[in-house]
Amino acid sequence: MHKTQGLKIKRYPASTNRSLQAWSAADEHILLQLKDFDTTKSNVITYGDSFGYLTAQVDAKNHYVVVDSASQQGAISKNIAENKVKWSYSFLTPLAKPALKPTIGLMKIPKSLDLFELFLDHFTQHASVKGQMICSFMTRHFSKQMVEISERYFDDVSQSKAIKKSRLLILKTPKKRQKRDVISTYSHENDTIRQYFGVFSSNSLDHASQLLIQNLPELKNEMSVLDLGCGNGIIGKVVLQKSPKSTVHFVDDSYLALESAKLNVEGDNALFHHLHTLDSFAPDSFDVVLTNPPFHIEHEIDISLPIRLFKESHRILKPGGELRVVANHHLNYKTHLDKVFNSVEVVAENEKYIVYSCVK
Repeated sequence: MHKTQGLKIKRYPASTNRSLQAWSAADEHILLQLKDFDTTKSNVITYGDSFGYLTAQVDAKNHYVVVDSASQQGAISKNIAENKVKWSYSFLTPLAKPALKPTIGLMKIPKSLDLFELFLDHFTQHASVKGQMICSFMTRHFSKQMVEISERYFDDVSQSKAIKKSRLLILKTPKKRQKRDVISTYSHENDTIRQYFGVFSSNSLDHASQLLIQNLPELKNEMSVLDLGCGNGIIGKVVLQKSPKSTVHFVDDSYLALESAKLNVEGDNALFHHLHTLDSFAPDSFDVVLTNPPFHIEHEIDISLPIRLFKESHRILKPGGELRVVANHHLNYKTHLDKVFNSVEVVAENEKYIVYSCVK
């Protein structure tokens, strides 16, 4: 828990890593720059506010908060409620149109520069012709691509001086442009896989998921399978190809990921859920859970998330059901999995990744 300007902003879900806080100097830098603006007379749109630090402190005539993840929306809502913030705001998905044209855009630049581009595309498509953006980043995360991408969307791109090892990109005069396709594609075994910018592994099937696909458990007919952290849906898609009478539930915290999965998978036995917990699923309801779980939140490593998902997977698996998980060797998940499952075995590995079979 941290205090800022009389507020207490927390991380949700809570992390076991006490060194991680709910904002950074890059967020503070945005607020410092905003002192030159009267936001109460402006339509503001905010991108990349993970836990509500910006939302809680920006009082705007109309404030649109773009959220991709279910956990992000939950965290912002909780922090706003707990701090009894009085001004209003509206959540938008990254693909939704704001009711009124924003004049000010705020963004903590995400780790994914594809997602950065999607956000810039969103702003320039919907903002006022005089709209401008204030984008922040920690100097250690700077890339020349940030400037190159910005110049595709704005005529006036400048950088601020560094404050507390953070900098700003100030973007003015949005370029007139036709709406571009913010979907990337790649080929996998004669299939074309499509996904929105910002979804993990945009140019090819990542090596970890590939190893998991090569080492799926035995798939019998009419199984109930959960593709947890489904991304673009490639793992569940392969399951349905191998076992077409099974039902696969696709779950992801990311709205863009889930919408990407919908681009790739069709059929009545493919069900989609935008969730960051498995609380809505009944105990003992799945035969198999498959996952390549995330362990990063932007630039931060936090394994408390996959550990929580392992415990939740155990609850929803039928007796004798299996969690099959692929992970980086260095994360040492077996120590945590052994505490939850009756049996944990290594079924495949290479120099970088390992696949565990965990039986309830």
